[in-house]
Amino acid sequence: MTDSIVVLGNGHGGMMGGKYQTKGKQYTFKDGTTIYEGEYNRAIKTRVMEQLTRKGIPFYDLVPEQKDIQMNTRISRADYLYKKSQGKTFLIDLHSNAGGGKGCEVFVCRSCSSKSEALASFAEALFLKHFPESTFRGIKRKNWDIITLTKNPAILLELFFMDNEQECKTYLLTNEGRDRAAAYVVDIIEHFIKFYS
Repeated sequence: MTDSIVVLGNGHGGMMGGKYQTKGKQYTFKDGTTIYEGEYNRAIKTRVMEQLTRKGIPFYDLVPEQKDIQMNTRISRADYLYKKSQGKTFLIDLHSNAGGGKGCEVFVCRSCSSKSEALASFAEALFLKHFPESTFRGIKRKNWDIITLTKNPAILLELFFMDNEQECKTYLLTNEGRDRAAAYVVDIIEHFIKFYS
C-alpha cells in the first residue's frame, strides 16, 4: 500500500435532472451533438476512481457533488486533505480544453513545487504511450486558482478540445476514448506514486 493519496478534481458542474449545472463550458456542433465539459470531466474521474480501486491505490474525490462547487470550497477541501494526510496528498484537476486547438496539455502554477513539476513531467512523458496518434501541447505555467492556492503538489490536465469535432467524437464522447483518457491519468498517478512514496 502506498503512502501517497491522489486527490481527484473535476472542473465545473455536472448534470442534475437533465440540466447542466455550469453556464458555458459546453459546445454544440452543427449536427446538434453537444459536449458538456463538466459531465466529461466527471466521467473520466469516475473511470479513474474505478481503476484505482481495482489496483488498491487510495484516492479522494474532491467534488462528489453534481452541482458546481465554488473554487474556494474546492481549495479548502484539498488543503484539509493535505493536512489530514500530513502532506501525503497530491492533486490532479481534470478538464477538457476549448479554443480551436487539438491535443492535450498540462498546467502548473508559475512558482510550483518540484513535486508539481514531476507530476507534470509524467503527464508529458506518458502521453504518447496512450495517444500515439495525437499531440502533447506541452507543460504550461498559469496561475489557475486550483493549482496555485492549494498546498498540494498539483496539476491541471486539459484532455483534448471539446470544440474540435474530431477529438470530441473520438475521445470525449465515446466509451473507448474516455477509457483511454482514464488509463492515461491512472498511469500518471502510478508513476508519481512509484517515485514519491
